[in-house]
Parts: sequence; structure tokens; C-alpha cells
Amino acid sequence: MVAVQGELDLASAPHLKLALVELMSKGYGRYVLDLSQLTHMDSMGLGVLIGFHKRLPRDARLALAGLPPKQRKLLELTGLDTRFDSFATVDDALSARAESALPFCTDAAMVIGLASTALPFATTRRAEALRWLRILRLHGEAARVLCALGVGETPLPDLDQDAADELLAPAGRADRDPVASVSELAVRVARKRGAIKVGTGDILVAVLRFYGSDFDLVLAAHGTDRDEVIDRLDEAA
Repeated sequence: MVAVQGELDLASAPHLKLALVELMSKGYGRYVLDLSQLTHMDSMGLGVLIGFHKRLPRDARLALAGLPPKQRKLLELTGLDTRFDSFATVDDALSARAESALPFCTDAAMVIGLASTALPFATTRRAEALRWLRILRLHGEAARVLCALGVGETPLPDLDQDAADELLAPAGRADRDPVASVSELAVRVARKRGAIKVGTGDILVAVLRFYGSDFDLVLAAHGTDRDEVIDRLDEAA
């Protein structure tokens, strides 16, 4: 458990980074940051949290405890609130166990299984995003939302050539496991809305956030956009 007090900024953030890296070098796999006494956090401080989170092994965990309202709002505005497990108090964070992670409903588990099979054959992020869309439109709440928006199997026939070329254009792929990343993000989305299980709607939101503009492009090719998708999901909640 690491307590952060005062300002987390250009001057102090490197010290936090060094402390966390030292703990990682000692083999620790569970981290709780007590931020209850944090008074300010700038982009440098936020960057340390994000960078350390990315460096964690898959089975490691980083939890934030006591995050003040102002800093919580910063995470929400930047879309980073679902990246971290967040708890009201240190005691809540320390008592949480890895096995308490939310289970996936049957449809959601099927989506993850199908994605695990389909995504290795995708050569670009956009191709991955397209595969997620094709899987999600057939299962659970995500299917109901996407079908209601008229999302079909293939892109719109009147898609102009420039847009079609952009959809198929190669895009760099980072060294990552997209299915694991989306799964972890979906759990956080579900937990934030107070669900007892992860649904396909949570996976759809996770895909929206993970792929960003690449998924926006795929949605546009099918005649919709992220705002319409989110509005439909909110209505279904």
C-alpha cells in the first residue's frame, strides 16, 4: 500500500514512479494507492498511473482508494475511470480479492470465446474492431442495440471509396492481447454501473473505448456512431 499526499505533479510524480517500480522489482503483484490526501494531480501524475498500470503483469492488480471528487472527475473526463479498480476506502481495497471479479453472463462469455478465435486472424486494429462488431451483433443486449440501429453484416453499399479504403487500410498493432484488455475493461464498466455480471453491452462499451477512432470508423461504415450506440445502451439499462 502506497500513500500519496499533497500534489502529484511534474515535481513529485517521478518519485511515485520510482517507488512503484522498486516495489515491482521486489515481486509485488497487488498494489493499493491511498489517494485520500491527494490535493492536485496534473497530466504528469496521471501519466505515472497509466504507465505503471500498463507495465503490470496480467495477473497483477492496481487499485485506487479514496480518490477525491476532483481527481475522480479528471479520470472520468479523460475516459480513464474504467481502467482502474477504484474503492471508497483503503480497507475496501485491501479486502477485495481477485476472485471477487464479476462473472460473465453466458452471452458475454460466448462473445469473448468467439473473439479469442477470430481476432488472431485480423492484421489491423480496424480489422479487429470489425470482428468485434460482427460477433457482438449476434449476442445478447449488444445484439439488440446494434440491430435496432440497423447494423448489418456488411458495410453500407453506398460507402464511398475513400471511406472504404480507410476502413481496410493497415493500422499499427501494439504488442498487446486485445481480448484480455477488452475483457478487463468490460469488468470495470460492469462494476461501475453496479452490475452483478458482465453483459455484452459492457463488452460493447469496452470495445468502443479500447479501439476509439478505429471502431468509430467501423460503426460509420455500418450507418451509425458511438453516440447512438451509447444512447441505446442507456435506454436499455
